[in-house]
Amino acid sequence: MRRLCLTILLLSAVLITRAVTLHCEPGKLASLLNDDNVTELTLTGKMDARDFRTLSDRLRQLRVLNLYGVQIVAYDSDKALFANVSSFRANEIPSLSLANMSQLTRLTLPLQTTSIGEAAVAACRNLTDVTLPKSLKQLGKYAFTGCTSLKTIALPALLQEIGDGAFAQCASLTSVTLQSSDPSPVGENSSPYNYANCHLTTIGARAFAGCKNLKSITLGHHLQTIGDAAFADTKLTQANLSAMAELTRVGNWAYAQSPITTASFNAHLASIGKGAFVLNPSLTSISLPASLENVATLLLAGSNQLTEVNLGQTSIDSIGDYALYHLNRITQLAIPSSTQYVGTRAMAGMTGLQKITTYAQSVPDLGEDVWQGVDQGSVALMAPGNSVDYYKSADQWRNFNIQSSFKLGDVNDDGTVDIADLNDIINYMLSQSTGTFIFEAADIDQNGAIDITDINGVINIMLNHISSAPAITPDSGDALLIDNFGINTGQRHTIEVHLDNCRDYTALQCVIHLPVGLELREGTVVTGNRALTHSVASCVIGNDVTIILYAMPNVDLGDNADDAILRLTVTATDELAQLSTVLTDHVTLVTADGDSYHAPATSAQVSRTTAVDVVSMSADRVYGANGTLHIVAQQNASAQLVSLNGMTRTLRVELGNNAFHNIDPGIYVVRLNGVSHKVKL
Repeated sequence: MRRLCLTILLLSAVLITRAVTLHCEPGKLASLLNDDNVTELTLTGKMDARDFRTLSDRLRQLRVLNLYGVQIVAYDSDKALFANVSSFRANEIPSLSLANMSQLTRLTLPLQTTSIGEAAVAACRNLTDVTLPKSLKQLGKYAFTGCTSLKTIALPALLQEIGDGAFAQCASLTSVTLQSSDPSPVGENSSPYNYANCHLTTIGARAFAGCKNLKSITLGHHLQTIGDAAFADTKLTQANLSAMAELTRVGNWAYAQSPITTASFNAHLASIGKGAFVLNPSLTSISLPASLENVATLLLAGSNQLTEVNLGQTSIDSIGDYALYHLNRITQLAIPSSTQYVGTRAMAGMTGLQKITTYAQSVPDLGEDVWQGVDQGSVALMAPGNSVDYYKSADQWRNFNIQSSFKLGDVNDDGTVDIADLNDIINYMLSQSTGTFIFEAADIDQNGAIDITDINGVINIMLNHISSAPAITPDSGDALLIDNFGINTGQRHTIEVHLDNCRDYTALQCVIHLPVGLELREGTVVTGNRALTHSVASCVIGNDVTIILYAMPNVDLGDNADDAILRLTVTATDELAQLSTVLTDHVTLVTADGDSYHAPATSAQVSRTTAVDVVSMSADRVYGANGTLHIVAQQNASAQLVSLNGMTRTLRVELGNNAFHNIDPGIYVVRLNGVSHKVKL
């Protein structure tokens, strides 16, 4: 009995909390400590790497460490203090300095900390609560790896980089949140990844690998790189990356063996690494970006719940080994015209295949046993008409039921590409009835849409100058402009549409939205003096006028910017408001080579006036000088600054001269009081 009581007393002594608060000076912590069994320590003042060494060596019973009021100062040692490191930066938690503190449960880092060193807090297996400072910018390699009790982590908005393996094997981690100074998502239906004012750009290799309970993560919309195996073997169910406009790379094995159900990407993403979604049996939907350069080895292998893979809308040049292995629910598959190689067993086990459509005029080379296990004789292979014989004579390809699909540009399937096909495309775009219309043949650039680029493509085919436009349409600094004008009830007015352009264009399409009370006179959409060599087609639905301007052969629009490219005659009725707006948007401009560009929306003011009153062009002045944007305004207003990539920024403008500094060099469109001004900074 005495022995039992003694044991209880000893255990009680061990469990007693020893809380200490100390004010430290650099390198002095060792001399301030009177008890190495401290369990709770709060430090203020200043400390350096020597004091972290004291924490690591002496306070092995420490459960709570509060460094919030400490400033970390730089220190250079004549010998290594942690591993082989002897030089330590200010405001950085030194590498390995708090690693393996097995009793530590709660940690608050210094307010001014900007960086956490490599493996600084690694293998603290009882750590459950970490408070990171708002100033933190870099989280080093393996910083918290093996902290198996850590359940949630809030990352500060200024954080730029999560290093390799930073949270790897944090088996209890369920939620990671990137905080923001503006925590409201951008847009009503935005992805949870898309948070404003966050700075995170890089997630390192294996950063969250092995976090077997990680179900929720928010990472901001400035992310540029997701490293190899970053989220492998987690419980994440979504990889909705479409809002991350700056993302350029998703690494090898990034989401391997995770229960991802849906995945989507921004349209400009060029690289998704090998095995990025391998062995994801829950994956039911994935939208590959049009800019993808190749389908990597093992990319989707074993994700056998997928029923669709949209390769036909990409410009890939190769499909890697085992890339689509055992996707046995896929019934139809499209191979883009750019594809040159399909790897070994890339589509083996795709036993549900019924139809393959290949747009490749040249038969792609193949690896070994590409369709192993597929009953090729029962699968229809739809090949371009002029390439059918080549497919029928090629190894492995010849085993399909090969049929002619279509001739590119032969929209009406009459065997030739001529003006009738061009007319059918125009009618289709204007929502007017057509006879036989083969969508795949009309979609010259194979981007899944029929637009002005395809009209240009058909013209080029007719002229034996085949050119494929890029599937991604970049934004242009050029714009269609309409002057403000005045009109009274019963009057007619001819609207002149001008093109303010840097590039040479041969064709365009746009929609002009007329206000209620302004009616287009029948048959009055005509070419202006700058487009006398061109033809125009138009369609009116309600107050929207869809216009297509093109030329045969493809010739550039005239050089005189003062001449209009289009003219529309309108009449005003009593329904026209005192002040209305004509809006021009959905503008696509096309060059002779088939390159297409978006142009920003512009607007013009329409005023009901007497016969002699006219709304003149705005008296506002917009110009650039020495890298500064100047807006000389006639009244207080809001202006929109639109960059080449389509990003819009609102500027508050006051009466008089307004100067805006710190704007990146480039070409911009400034919309002010219904008028668009083009300016170069």
